Formats: sequence, structure tokens, C-alpha cells
Amino acid sequence: MEHHHLVPGLYLAAIAFSLFGVALLASRYLPGVIGVRLLRPIGAVLVVFLGFDAVGAARGWFASNEDWVVAIVPPGIPPEEPLLLAFLALFSVVLFEGFRRGEAIARRAEAARPRSPEAAPHG
Repeated sequence: MEHHHLVPGLYLAAIAFSLFGVALLASRYLPGVIGVRLLRPIGAVLVVFLGFDAVGAARGWFASNEDWVVAIVPPGIPPEEPLLLAFLALFSVVLFEGFRRGEAIARRAEAARPRSPEAAPHG
């Protein structure tokens, strides 16, 4: 029995699940990251990369496998592509902000740690 027909829906579901999962975790653990200002980087990524995808698909540089996607929209871009690009932009912003905040917490902890007398410079 072949379950090949389920792949497009699974791919789309995996992208959507990942997108909403990262957004949910970020809203819980990185307050302020998920909001209106996030639309700028996501919008920029969508415009640039969908433009590149449209040119590349129209020129035949690359094509999507119809077995993996829900549909192919002219000039050859599957509907999953904008969702995947939005996920990648969101994930990049969340990773960047998570590391930035983690580094700031580590710096504050280091600055607050008392110094031992042996570590003090002798003068």
C-alpha cells in the first residue's frame, strides 16, 4: 500500500507546526520578540526570496517536485514556499534574540560575581 499521496500534506503541516511552535515558545520565553516589528524582517525575506524563486522557476533554474508539495503555482512556486520562508525568518530572529539575551544575562552574572582576593591585581 502506497502512502505517497500523504507527503504534500505532511510537509505543509510540518512547516506550519514548526512556525507556530517557534512563535509560541518565543512568546513564552522571549517576551517582546513576537509582535508587529517582526513583520519587517519576515516581509523583507518574503519579498527578496520569493522574487528570486519566481525568477529562478520562470527561467528553469530550479523546480519543485509535485510529489512533495500541495500544488505548483505559476511560475513554479509551491504554496509551502512563503510559509517556509516566513518560518526561516522567524527562527533566525528568535535564535538571534535568544543568544543576545543569553549573552546579556551571562555578562550581568559575571559582573555581579564577587572577586576573590587572589584574583585582584597587585599594585
